[in-house]
Amino acid sequence: MDFEINPAAYRNIFAVPSAVVDDNIRLASALQLKVLLFMLRRGDSPSCQAIAEALCADKADVSDAMIFWRERGLLREKDSNALPPVQGGAFQPQPASAPVPTDFPRSETPQQPPAKPEPAGKPLPAELPISRPSHEQIAKRLEECKEFSSLFQEAQMVLGKTIGYDGQSVLIMMHDSYGLPFEVILMAVEYSVSQKKAGYSSIGKIGRLWSELGIDTLEGAMQYIEEHNAVNEVWHKLRSLTDIANRTPTEKQRRYLTAWVKEYGYGEDIIYYAYEESVDRTGKMSMPYMDKIIRSWHEKGVKTPMDIQRERANWEKERSLRQPAKNPSKAAAKKQPRLLEGEASYDLESYKKKAYNPE
Repeated sequence: MDFEINPAAYRNIFAVPSAVVDDNIRLASALQLKVLLFMLRRGDSPSCQAIAEALCADKADVSDAMIFWRERGLLREKDSNALPPVQGGAFQPQPASAPVPTDFPRSETPQQPPAKPEPAGKPLPAELPISRPSHEQIAKRLEECKEFSSLFQEAQMVLGKTIGYDGQSVLIMMHDSYGLPFEVILMAVEYSVSQKKAGYSSIGKIGRLWSELGIDTLEGAMQYIEEHNAVNEVWHKLRSLTDIANRTPTEKQRRYLTAWVKEYGYGEDIIYYAYEESVDRTGKMSMPYMDKIIRSWHEKGVKTPMDIQRERANWEKERSLRQPAKNPSKAAAKKQPRLLEGEASYDLESYKKKAYNPE
């Protein structure tokens, strides 16, 4: 059965560049076409988030689609000159003056490795190449290396969807640019799905981070995931005891937590006391201030909340000896309830109530 355009449909139309069909109809995925058509119909440069909500799609996948059309000259960043379409050479980066996409991490000075974490001795590009491989280049890589076919099939099973051009490009470049083995790339895909961040840009960020950390084995990837999950669990418990708003720690907060949990072996109980001490002394949660307290406790062998109570009592005693009060009886009466009842930072009963009965 053949079909034709219904003339009535022309009553309400909008313009579509000829290049969409002439040059890209075979290359573009369904989502990429939806994103472009949505933008052309709206005509007001809707945000990535707005498009994702309208299409019921992942924000990261929408971002990938917008990058796809930008590389082909059909989209450009706001307040910038149009970029020419990419003509081959998919593994060669754009000139330095070209705008840089935000879907993959970039250090502020590409020539220097980031301060944290320290690179594991291998120089990495500042980001995955802007110009992605063409379909012909992907086909050639598949012919050269049969393992890519297995990687794509297994990744599709993990993601629960067919991997199109965007996904194939990212996985290939994670292998070629970051030097990650196939099994580690698949582990990165599985980990991203478990974190509910299954967009290709998120998978690429995990790949870059692991490459920087020198994680190139399944054992190394598993160790990273276990440590990452342990920090998340401590953060979740800490949130139930405090008024911390963000559901997951920032990267800076995660570095502190990793040191406290991994290096010092502290759990949420000790960290909670450091939190309350920070609030008592500074009026807010200060991770650097908490770090000073926790480091001090670690150096003094503090391991339990009772150790903290004893440390506090010793500190109060030493301070009273160094600075005798003018009216000892009044000063003692003022300080005694804090020691006996355990107010603020060291109220063990209060901690237990919060821990077992979170609001």
